[in-house]
Parts: sequence; C-alpha cells; structure tokens
Amino acid sequence: MDNQIIRITMQEADVYALDYFTRICGFHREGAKYEKLLKKGMEIKGRIGPQVDIRAIVSSFDSPIIFGNTAKMGDVTFVCNAFEQIAADSIQKIYAYILTAGVYELSDDTPILEQLYADIWGTAYVDAGLEVLKDKIRMEENSSSAVVLDSFGPGYYGMDVDQVGKFFQILDGEKIGVKVRNNCLMLPLKSCSGFYVAVDDESKLPAADCKNCRGGHKGCEFCQAVIKRRK
Repeated sequence: MDNQIIRITMQEADVYALDYFTRICGFHREGAKYEKLLKKGMEIKGRIGPQVDIRAIVSSFDSPIIFGNTAKMGDVTFVCNAFEQIAADSIQKIYAYILTAGVYELSDDTPILEQLYADIWGTAYVDAGLEVLKDKIRMEENSSSAVVLDSFGPGYYGMDVDQVGKFFQILDGEKIGVKVRNNCLMLPLKSCSGFYVAVDDESKLPAADCKNCRGGHKGCEFCQAVIKRRK
C-alpha cells in the first residue's frame, strides 16, 4: 500500500458521526430541550452533508522501523514517545495517513450557533473517518491475530505538532486536496495526520491520560519520575 487513496462514504461515517456529534454537544441527555437542539443540529447536518467529502491517503511500512522513540519511514524520521511503548518485534505494519473531511461552507449570514454546529459536525466526521479507516486497515491486515492500535500522531502522546509537515514528505496530500502551511496548519481545516500500528499481540499505547500529552520528548521520563516519587 503506497499512497493509496481511500474514500469513506457518508453511510460508513454516519455510523460513528451522529454519536460523536450528540456527545460533544451534550444532546445524548434526555429532555425536550435536548431533543429540540438535536433537531436543529440535524438540520445543519442536512445542509453541509452534501459537501462533506471524507478521503484519506495511506502508505504502509513493514517493521522493523521503530527504534526507541523514533520511527524511520524512507528518508523521514518521526519522534514520538508512544513508540517506546510498543514492542518492536510485535509490529506487523505501520500505516501513515492524511485524512480530510473536505471543504464545506455556510453563507456568511448564518447564525453563530448554526456555524458552531457545522464546525462540530466537521470534527465529528473527521473522528468518524478515522474509525472507518481503522476498520479498513483491520480488514487489510486480514489476520485474526492482528490488532490495530488506536491512532496517534502530531499533538498526541508527546509528538510535536511541528512534525505534521513530515507526513507530506511520505504522502501526497494534494491527491486528496490537502496542503500544509509552513506553520504546520493543514488545509482544509478539518484534516489530520497520524499513524495506525498493526501488531500481533495485545500491545497497548500509554494510558488515556497520556493521549493529550503536549510534553517534549523527555516527558515520559519526567512523568515516570513523578510516579515513582508518589509510590
């Protein structure tokens, strides 16, 4: 799999997107007020839905390419604390991806609340796209022993955001309409990049508390020191 384009249909994404939207907004709670708000949210979904275009470009890399907290893919080296948590001999493949929900627009005079709903739907469709992509990668592995770990990448698990540009060195983002600026901002805004790792055992990424870590490369060492002092 080298720079393969994967299209994700609205039908596939909606399996996850509605749940994400309702929970982000708090509309999963019972009551007439939440039902009314959810109805408005669904109206916005109907307006932006035809514009949403979820696509991903993916390349796979065979192991072993991880050494400590670094992974070398071709001539590009990524640094992420989460790599240290994965047993190198258990890795079957690493999938690098760029994913986007495309561009959708509302008129300039759209009320602020409706613009907010549209933005949340965009986020929900990115998250849903990642779930569907993970399912497709699991099918690609086609092995009962393969486990596909949760996605991680720039901005998570101590991986610096400034590594976003590196994904564009191994993936042709323009094939799915995605570009990156010098400040690492991806356009369209509802886009993301990262890795999925397929392993042959029950390897796990760090605890949930670590997922949103913004620490530097020595962050794990610092956290472990704190944990030891607490014991």
